[in-house]
Parts: sequence; C-alpha cells; structure tokens
Amino acid sequence: MISDAAPDGPIFGRVAEIDDFARLLRDRAQSSITLLGGDAGIGKTRLVREIAASGRQAGGVALVGRCLDLGDSAAPYLPITDIVRSLRDLPTADGVESIERLVPTDSPRPIEFFEAIATMLDELAGRAPALVVFEDVHWADRSTRELLTYLFTHGVPAGVHLIATYRTDDLHRRHPLRPALAEWSRLPQVRRVALEPLEVQPARDLVRHLQPELADDAARQIIRRAGGNPFFTEELVATSMCCDPNEPFLPADLADLLLVRTDALTDDARLTLRAASVAGSDASEATLLGLTELPTDRVHTALRAAVDARLLITTRNGLFDFRHALLAEAMYDDLLPGERVRLHDRLTDLLLAQGGPGTAAAVALHAERAARFGDALQARVVAGQEALDKAAPANAARHFESAIAIAAGHPELTEVPSNLSERAAEALLAAGDPHRAAGLIRHVLAGFSGTDLDRARLLRLYLSAVLLTDMPTIEVKLRIPDLPNEADKLLDAAIGWTRDAGDDVLLGQLLALKAHYLLAYERHDESAVAANDALTIGRVVDEPSIISDAMTTQAKLDGLAGDMTSALATLGQVRERAAAEDDIRAELRALHQIAGLQLRTDQNAEAARTYTEVIRRAAEAHARTEIYAIDSVIFAATLAAKMGDWESVDRLLAETEDLPPLAQASAGAVRLTVDVARGRFDQALSTHEALHQHWSREMFILVNDAAGTIDVLGATGDLDGAFATFDEAVATVDKVWRLSVFDAQIRMAALLLTHLADDVAEKPRSAAGWAPRIEQLDQVLDAVLAVRGWRESLGVESRAWFARARAELARLASDDELAVTEYRESIRLFDEAGFVYERAVVEFLLSRELQARGERSEARALSEQALATARRLGAAYLVTQLRGRSHGEKPRDSALTPRELDVLRLVAEGMTNGQVAARLFISTKTASVHVSNILAKLGAATRTEAADLARQRALLD
Repeated sequence: MISDAAPDGPIFGRVAEIDDFARLLRDRAQSSITLLGGDAGIGKTRLVREIAASGRQAGGVALVGRCLDLGDSAAPYLPITDIVRSLRDLPTADGVESIERLVPTDSPRPIEFFEAIATMLDELAGRAPALVVFEDVHWADRSTRELLTYLFTHGVPAGVHLIATYRTDDLHRRHPLRPALAEWSRLPQVRRVALEPLEVQPARDLVRHLQPELADDAARQIIRRAGGNPFFTEELVATSMCCDPNEPFLPADLADLLLVRTDALTDDARLTLRAASVAGSDASEATLLGLTELPTDRVHTALRAAVDARLLITTRNGLFDFRHALLAEAMYDDLLPGERVRLHDRLTDLLLAQGGPGTAAAVALHAERAARFGDALQARVVAGQEALDKAAPANAARHFESAIAIAAGHPELTEVPSNLSERAAEALLAAGDPHRAAGLIRHVLAGFSGTDLDRARLLRLYLSAVLLTDMPTIEVKLRIPDLPNEADKLLDAAIGWTRDAGDDVLLGQLLALKAHYLLAYERHDESAVAANDALTIGRVVDEPSIISDAMTTQAKLDGLAGDMTSALATLGQVRERAAAEDDIRAELRALHQIAGLQLRTDQNAEAARTYTEVIRRAAEAHARTEIYAIDSVIFAATLAAKMGDWESVDRLLAETEDLPPLAQASAGAVRLTVDVARGRFDQALSTHEALHQHWSREMFILVNDAAGTIDVLGATGDLDGAFATFDEAVATVDKVWRLSVFDAQIRMAALLLTHLADDVAEKPRSAAGWAPRIEQLDQVLDAVLAVRGWRESLGVESRAWFARARAELARLASDDELAVTEYRESIRLFDEAGFVYERAVVEFLLSRELQARGERSEARALSEQALATARRLGAAYLVTQLRGRSHGEKPRDSALTPRELDVLRLVAEGMTNGQVAARLFISTKTASVHVSNILAKLGAATRTEAADLARQRALLD
C-alpha cells in the first residue's frame, strides 16, 4: 500500500539506508521510530517503497498514510484514514479488534483514539513485522501531529517500525512542524535520518539507467544541474531526449514547480531573488543592494524572507546563494528580456567599480550579456592572464578564445591586443590541447599580414603544437601559398627571418624545435647539430627553457645511440635545472623522456615508476593538463593494464574526465583493453563506437581500439567483422601516417590468427575458405621483419606477440612441435616484460596444445597457473575459456535456483554476506551457503569473478 508517486525502477545511492532499515525489520525483537527528512524529489517515497518491499518479503505488512496539502481544509487524522482502509484489505486484519475503534474524531478528548491506534500497533506486532509510514507530515494537521507526539512519546512494541517523512525545504522558520520536530528529536527512542543528495557515482548510474546513449558531456551537465536530486535528474534526462542536450533547457513543468514556492513572498523578496539569479552564486549583500536599488532595511527583510522560506542560504563567508541551482535557473529564465539586460548592465558597473583581482571573469560574463562588448573583450583578456597566473591554462584558453570571438563579431572594436591568438594558442598548449592550438594558429597564418618576425613567432607556436600531436609526416598540412608545406623548410624560413631581425631568444627556441623535429624523423646527425646550436645560443642569452629543451634532445639522441648512462645523466641534469628555475614543463618533459628511454629498453617497471613521478610532480605544481603529464597518465595506465594492476588503471583513468577530448579518448582506449580482458564485451564495443572517430587523429587510440575490438569480435564468432576492423586499421595508418608496415600489426595479426585457428579447429572444413587470409597475415609478419631487419631487433613485447602469431600459424599448419616451441617463447618474453595477463593467455593456449599431444600433467599445471592469474586479475573472459566454456561444455549456471539468482544480483552490487542476509531477511550463514553454491556452479573463485561471469552470461537483469 505504497504511494503511487514513487517512480518505478531500481534505486540508486541508498544502499546504506536500505540496509539499515532491513537490519531493523529482520529482527522481530527490534522496534524503531524514524524521522526521514529530505528535499522534495530527493527520493523519500522511493526509499519507503523499497523498505516496504523488504518488509513484505519478510512476511510483514507495510501501511502508509499520506498527508495532503489541503491548507485549513485538511481533515483531521487524514493519514489514519489511509492506514485503516489499507489494513481492512489485508488478511492480517483478521483478529485486529481495535480496527473497529479507529474512527478519527474531533472530540476534545482524543486520548481514546490515540490509545486505539497504540492498541492496533500492539495487535499487529503479534502477527507480523509491521512498517507504518506517515508520509509528508509537513502537511499534517495539528491533530495528526499530536497523535504522532503521543505515539513517539509512548514508544512502539517490538516488531513495529514507524517512519514519518517530511520535506526539509518546506520548513520555513514559522512552519508548525518545526517545534514538533525539535520536540520529537529529543526523545531517546526517536532517530532522525536526513536523506542527502546523491553522490556523483550514483547520480551517474541513474542517468545511465534512464538514458544509456546519452553523451558523457551531457550526462555530466545534467548531474551538475540536478545537484543530486533524483527527481530533477529524471526531468532533465527526459528533456535531453527531446531537446539539444548541449543547450541547457529547464522543462516548463519543473520551472513552475520550483517557482510556485516564491508566490507567497513579497514583491521585494521576489525582486531580490531575481537579482540573485543574475548575480550568480555567492552574491554579496552589497551587490544585491546595488542591483535592486531598494533601501537597506527592505533588502534585509527580503533576504530574511527568502532564507526563512529555504530558497536562499547563507554561505560561510556571509554571501547568499540559491539552495538549489535549478531554482536559480528558473528565476533567471523568468526574467523579462529587458529586465535581464538592465540587471547585467548594472552589475557590470558594480563590478568595474569594485575592481581588484578575480573580478575580470565576472565582468566579462555580465558585460557580454549586457551587450557591452568592448568591456567584455578587455575583461576576457585580463581574466585569461589571471587564469594563467593561477596555473589554470584551460580556463585561460577559454577566456582568450572568447575574446577572439568577440573581436571577430564586432569589427568596430579598436582596442584588440595584437597577440591575442598567440596567447590563446600558448594557453591551449599548456592545457594539453595541441590540436586546437594548431588549428587556431593555422587560421591566423592563413590571413596574416604582419612582419616576418611575427610570422616566425606564429610558426614556432604552430609547429610546437603539431609536434605534440600524433603527427603524420614531416608535411604539416599548413597549405598557405607563400609558405613551404614541410616542417623542416618552415623552420629554416623562420630561422632565417629571426636571424635577420636579431632576436636571439626566438632563434634559440626555433633551433631547439628544429632539433626536436629532426629527431622525430630519425635524422639524428642533423638533429644533433641543431640541438648544439640551440644550446650555445641558450647559454649566451641565459634562457633556461632553451637550454633544457636542447639538452633533452641531446639526451634522447644519446639513448638512441645506446649510451643510456649519458642519456639518463643528462636528463637528470635537465630535471634539476628545471626544478631550480621552477620550469615545470621542462621538468615534466625530462621525466617523460626518461620514461620513454626506459620503455625503449624494455625497463617497463622502471618506466611505470617514472610516469608515476611525472603525475605526482604535475599534481604538486597544479599542472595536470601539461601535455607530458597527460601522456604520463595514459602510459602509466597502459603499463598498469599490461602488468595486471587493473585497480591502478581504474584509479588513473577516473581522473581524466576533465582533460581535452583526445586525451579522454586515449584513456578510453586503455580502458577498453581491460574491459575486454574482464569479459565486458558489450562495454568494449560501446567504447569502440565512441573511439572510432579518433582513429585518424591519434595512432595510439587506433592500435589499442582496433586490437581490443578484433579480440571481442573474434571471441564472439564474428571473424568477418574482426578482419574488417583489421583492414580498416591498416588502411587508416597507411593513408594518414604513410606507413604500410608498423609493429602494432603483429599484435592484431596474432589475435586474428588465434581466433582463426580456433574456428578451424572447431570446423575443419572452413580452413580452405580462410587460406587467403592466413597467407595475408603471414605476409604481414614477414613485412614487419623485412623493415626491422631481424626478429631480435623488435622490442620484448613485439617479440612476444610475434612468437604467439607464429605459434598460431604452426597450429593452422598442424605443426604442433613448432607451435609448442613458439608458445613457450611467447610465455618467456611476456614474463620478461612483466605482462602477466598476456602471459596467462598464452599459458592457456599452450596448455590446450599440450593436452592435445597427451602431455596432460604439464597441461594441467599450466592451466591451473593461468587460472590462478586470471582469477586474481578478475579476467572473466580467460576464466571462462579455462573452464571449458569455449569448447562447448554445458554452462554450470543453468542450475541456479531463483533464490540463488536473487543472491547473485546482490553480490554483483558489491554487497557482503551480511548485507545480502539483511536485504533478503535470511541468516548470514544461509547467505554464505548460497554464495558458496553460486561460486561452485559458476566455476568462480571470488565474488568479483562470479559477478563478471554472470554479466557475461546474461544472468543479471
């Protein structure tokens, strides 16, 4: 008998509250009285529905009486009428003799009625656990409040639980429930539970449940606007399904619901709220006085009314803010257009008069909305510089780009800084978004008419940005008629203009950049000359950034020549110098290059530690968006994924949501590889759909996404789709990067060959049809070796994949001896690299081959070793293969009972045995038995593995 106002579907973020009530309801010797408060829409009714369902599962009854907003017309004891009506319809009512006396009365002596209610609770307690809910007691009449005072004071018998819900946002200072709540809360048998807004993760889960296809940015925007309120979240998600999610829109019904609470306020209070909606969060009293132009005493009265009505709150520093962001939106949207412009205009004047650091961003916002574009442009420039000074380059870039847009849209403005685009590009580079920086400067260069020296400065910025992207070739696609289209020629031209102008600092910067470019294209001798020239100039002009840049290039050249000792020593000097000069970018680059050299020499564990050091230093210096810091997060996660530290992968990638889009996509590519290993195929394919658009911009994304997608498609039997993915990946690399052969082809070929060999083993007649493809992959491996010269010239990881690919070719050719040899070599190399998951996969492949050869003892040992690794990692896909599911064995989960499925669902939510027992009203021992049976039937060693296997086998709804 629960209110139909509660939405259907799962409940999010309330596990602690549900578990708490379930514990109470399960113990027949317990009783409780709970005051459950929370804002409108926060989920009180939904929580009560869930609690009531738990009570009914335990054989109890749940009775709900609702108070209604009828004002002075409210009938006395209205919720009791609901409860009695519901009770009469229940079989449990038989023998509840007091039900006949439960007739609400207005008599001056209602004590008999109160006692009848108490007697009813006693009689219910003797038959079943009873949950009695009084909903929305903020609307309760005086008689109902007095009844509750009686019940709360006298207590309730064992097995009976009372809940009274109320809206906290309706409790203005003079609300009649406030003194009652204060009185009830002092009673020792009464507990008060405040239902808080959802945390970010439960809110994200709710949004995904409501609209799985919603873009990440739109989901984050909804979560921010809703402020953890489930009802607001549902309304905003519903709006996003019919409107542009990138343009925030407040549904009219929701706006009306929010604004109705202001109707009872005075004109002064509503004017003050409108002014506050324009001022934004943390509006000061002085600002509201200036905007409303009301006398001080009237503003004070208006603010008191708004605070008492729980529409505004006071912050710790004495400012005012709306209690909920959506109310601010509703108030702002309700302004008349002219009224809105006048308030922004007035606020711009107030902020300009106030002055001081930190006001420029606010001036820019309000000046733009007041159509004062000259003031807005100047404020954007100041705000951008302030953001750079505070190590917030992403904010700075937004301000500078907004200033560029204002200048472009209003050619009548004369005070436009000449270096605005240059400053915006520098901010974008510092914010880790080189693609956007390159695009901005390319646009400026296309119409440039300044001096050659200024053009050289722009070219340095442009080429610095392009170098930090996944650059295709030395052709940088500038395509400006009077400029060359190759990076080295562009640099030579810029160097010549700079020498003629006598700007030695810019000359040193350009030479250091040229050394970096030549190094990238393996023109090592020329790179060394340019680096030496840059270092000489850097020392003459005493410019630390030039010295650090040139020395870093020299160190990398030493490392490539095999002199790791010299390379690491030089990079150590660069780091020390950069730290002394407080040049965080140079310090991060030096560390990043150290990690790169360690990777190149297969020192994977050392490289992982160095990347971690980059991340730590970037965080300390508030430089998370520096390109080398971003790269280090991605590569640290990549190494953690390969080394089997998947918790670190989750932790590292959880902090990438605020990074530039391409960095987020790179993080997604790493996450996809772990999802594949965990058996989360649907999630991996969904991620592939999002990543595919980035293939032509970042080769790292392409090779990791393509390999993971090939593995999923091959594992699910879609070999045609797997080959189509391979073909597209190779064609994209050839078209964009002009590489017909590249090392990552080895990994993709090995994965394809494994799935091909499995298919042929199951359906021998398919071998002839796959012969051209098998030959193609064999030729791919030969082509890579032809470029590299010999097998040992590959890195350890590439050699491990190469050995696996050769083993699969041998298996297809029925050469089991060679297959076993190559599998063993692959295991040895993956072990040397420290890549535990890939080693376990090949151990499984070798165990199958040995089993087929009759070498059962070693096969069993390898299989058990691989299974132990897979279980430890949570690699559900590999566990399934090792358990024989891939060879047609009957799934053991078919025998799960309905109760075991119930337990499995709760285990998948992360509940302990005790929490499962509380939710299902069984003993902890019984829950433990069910969990043990589930693990045995699924062939899982851990609860996490069982949950992953259950998801993979579609056992969970």
